[in-house]
Amino acid sequence: MRLTHRRQRLVLTLVLLLGAAWAPRALADDHVRGVIAGRGAGGALMLYADDGTTVTVIMSDATKVRREVNMRQLKVSSDMLMPGLRVEVSGAFTSPDRLVAERVRFGGSDLKLARAIRGGIEPTDHRSLENERRIADNARLIDEQQQTLRKQEEKIATNREAIRTNDEKMVATTGVLGSRLGALDDFAVISKVVVYFGNGEASISSTDKAALRQLAEQARDLPGYKVQVEGYASSVGSHDANQRLSMRRADAVASVLNQSGIPPTKMVVPAALGESQQLAPSATVQGQAENRRTVVTLLQNKGIVEK
Repeated sequence: MRLTHRRQRLVLTLVLLLGAAWAPRALADDHVRGVIAGRGAGGALMLYADDGTTVTVIMSDATKVRREVNMRQLKVSSDMLMPGLRVEVSGAFTSPDRLVAERVRFGGSDLKLARAIRGGIEPTDHRSLENERRIADNARLIDEQQQTLRKQEEKIATNREAIRTNDEKMVATTGVLGSRLGALDDFAVISKVVVYFGNGEASISSTDKAALRQLAEQARDLPGYKVQVEGYASSVGSHDANQRLSMRRADAVASVLNQSGIPPTKMVVPAALGESQQLAPSATVQGQAENRRTVVTLLQNKGIVEK
């Protein structure tokens, strides 16, 4: 009988020991202290723990959130758990970096500090977002400008080809060369407009655009007219660069004339004359300014003028 009782006590002791050894960790009351780094899915907290690890704190409707004020524990909303807030979390670890929270506590001074940190971060975040928006807008504007420029270049190339084709037809049918070299023998000069440019530039001022539009109006009422465009550059810089620059200037002026009502068939092929026909020495600033030009000449067929 005594032996039986001893065996029963021994078995009971083993069961209790094994039960304590294999009890789930979820039954243990675990604690972790640290600073909230952010919020995740489902309201989970990303916590930088004091031991240097990162812990995911799982929140639920049963999780109690308390704020300590003057030794009292006040019930507060989990919305107050903001990044930068130092907290103490109690609950149960389900893995080394995952804690199911039963209670989250923080002090009043910790909340003030977190709000101060948040107040310094948010304006910076807003400024960053605004800067990103402006960069995106600028990139979109640059892209639109580049597309517009490509369309203008395509239009200029089309116009130039139309002018060249028209000149070839004129040579074939009349024997009169509709170019800048032969046209002056058969056409009388009616008026001229000289457009000046900045150093290395091909942009046209509003004043010069107005003068070109006025010439276009004069041409529309003139039978048998032609418009000749010749671009020039100063001798500052390389010859090839100046040649290209004079072409850009001639094309820019031709584009304005075309937009003002002068059709490509009424224009002599725009000429890039580069550094030729320098009006003044390019050794001076004034001389350079005089040489950076495009000359527009309104011509009329002499046969019509003499009638």
